[in-house]
Amino acid sequence: MAAYFIYARSEITDAEVSRRYSELAVPQIHQFGGEVLVARGAVQPLEGDLNPQSVTILRFDDPAALMRWYESPKYAPLKQMRLESNVGDIIVVDQA
Repeated sequence: MAAYFIYARSEITDAEVSRRYSELAVPQIHQFGGEVLVARGAVQPLEGDLNPQSVTILRFDDPAALMRWYESPKYAPLKQMRLESNVGDIIVVDQA
């Protein structure tokens, strides 16, 4: 079943690095079989305390495929770029 990588960005600390991350990450996500469903989507809170600036949603065929990308040596330098240029929360949702 599909797995979704959901990133709720609360702050961009370095806009240039963040932009470069996006340019490099999207082709890589596709190489690992992922699909970008929402990229930096605007947020309208309805309930609760979560109020990020934007949300990104990726879809992979299954949790194992998602983790192959996320834990890959190829993604490691991009992950570091994201951590250095953005603040946010990530969750993985498994469509069971």
